[in-house]
Amino acid sequence: MYVKRHAVVRRGKRYVYLRLVQAYRDEHGRVRHRVLRTLGREDELKASGQLEQLMGSFARLDPPLAGVRREVGPLLLAAHFLRELDLIATIDRALPQRGRQQLSAGEVCAALICSRLCSPSPLYDVAGWASGTALQELAGIPPQLLGDDRLGRGLEALAVHAEPLRGALAARAIERFGIDAGRLHVDLTTLRVAGAYEDSALVAKGWGQGQGVARQVRALQATSADGVSLYLRPDPGNAAEVALIGASLERLKALASTGLVICDAACGHPKTLAQIARSGLDFIVPLRASTGFRERYLTDVGPAALRPLGYVAERQRDLPAELRTRYRGVLRDWQITDPETGEPLSLRVAYIHSSEEAREVAAARERALQKAEQALGRVKRGLGGRHYKTRRQVDSRIAKILTGQVEGLIQTKTATRAGKPTLTFQRNHDAIARAARTDGIYALATNLPGRLTANRVLELYKHQQTVERRHRDYKQTLKVRPIFLHNDDRIYALTSLVGLALLIFGLTESQLRQALPDDEQLPGLLPEGRAAKPTGRNILAAFQGLGITHTPNGIRLDRLTHTQRRILELLQIQPPWPEQQHHALTNRGKRG
Repeated sequence: MYVKRHAVVRRGKRYVYLRLVQAYRDEHGRVRHRVLRTLGREDELKASGQLEQLMGSFARLDPPLAGVRREVGPLLLAAHFLRELDLIATIDRALPQRGRQQLSAGEVCAALICSRLCSPSPLYDVAGWASGTALQELAGIPPQLLGDDRLGRGLEALAVHAEPLRGALAARAIERFGIDAGRLHVDLTTLRVAGAYEDSALVAKGWGQGQGVARQVRALQATSADGVSLYLRPDPGNAAEVALIGASLERLKALASTGLVICDAACGHPKTLAQIARSGLDFIVPLRASTGFRERYLTDVGPAALRPLGYVAERQRDLPAELRTRYRGVLRDWQITDPETGEPLSLRVAYIHSSEEAREVAAARERALQKAEQALGRVKRGLGGRHYKTRRQVDSRIAKILTGQVEGLIQTKTATRAGKPTLTFQRNHDAIARAARTDGIYALATNLPGRLTANRVLELYKHQQTVERRHRDYKQTLKVRPIFLHNDDRIYALTSLVGLALLIFGLTESQLRQALPDDEQLPGLLPEGRAAKPTGRNILAAFQGLGITHTPNGIRLDRLTHTQRRILELLQIQPPWPEQQHHALTNRGKRG
């Protein structure tokens, strides 16, 4: 059977009808055709969307020919976690449907999530990626229906429902996989955006750490202690950090079963600390310098009060004791006033001294001093020239040089002699010594109740690197950037979907690590077949090259490597197809 276009002319106007036609042979063996059904006028079918529905129906019914190969790769893992999270059905229940003949909203989201986990592609290339993979065989999603227009419309429909869906899927992950959400690590990151986006309310110029001011989208992420990203929400690029944290407190409280959040220094203002406390959450947050914790340390604590702490970073556990970073600390009470209510808030502050940070701060100050001295030397050599003709010009330049880290650390003296400006400068060693008294000191504020030690506060805070690693995976492994989309809804929805892909990424890593015995490493995760501790990145990489072949006897999966088989065994994933026998391996060659 096939669809045939049939043109007729009525009253001088041409109309095209689509007919479903069957070919058959008559009693003489000649090929004949009969019309089974007239589907309707082509223009009317297009306008009503029925033609697209027919195309979708045929795409789902079109089986590949024997001998066709498809790439499976990490899809085998992604499809498992999509089913466990019930992601497609959850999204379809939340979003209005446009008919089963086309892709549902849940299928659009599942396809985009799989694309990010297996081979990150821009919207216009998702269909090309899917056509060579087993997406239809594993998830029932036809590649022919993944055009960028359909994907874009799906993103626009998702944007309105993204926030509740994030919460529902995170709750499902916590329930299904037993994720410990008693402690959440919260941090902000920035996604730099190429393009003008002049009318965008989401893409805006904002400041990024170490990157200056540029067009960006901000993203707030919260991960569990074992690195599962349970919450990721995009926000305007020019939004204040305090406002973003405040807007997320209700959702974070719903996720955190025992109510402890660990944040970065962006939240280290009294106003933010009071806001978190009013929401009913416990916190550990490093204080900003503007709170005056350094001055308070010098006046109320002092170096003599610090006691050695037993904390050892995991990356330094194999080093000799003399090469490890040494920590000292002490816990002190600190009472602040809530700026909004005027109520007192009792906190405890762990003053921590890190030998490594002290060395880094001292070295950075020395570099800054040398740079400033070099700049002052250039000014001195240019005195009387066209740039430094007057003392006022010299003073103006010095004021720009002696800012930030070196402010007050170099003494300068300018004058005028015989109509020409003069300059002398030297280091202020007393000021440098005063600045060095707080080298390596930082303060961790908390409202945790009960017995507590500075060592415990430090140990909890040091796990903040889990959310920072997920930021890296979000931007590098899953390639949320670059962003080239038409409107804010699509940007918001796509960055949210990549956040859901990051949830599955983290689940893959955490579930495998929990199932793996403590004394076992997985072979084949590193080049040359070396064993390693599994990470989300090397787990997905271990499945690259795995494929299926359509045969007259059904689908056959390539022979699994030992590493692949062990990962599937630990994750309790049963491949849906039998493996090929050794003698049938004709297309893949030897796999490690």
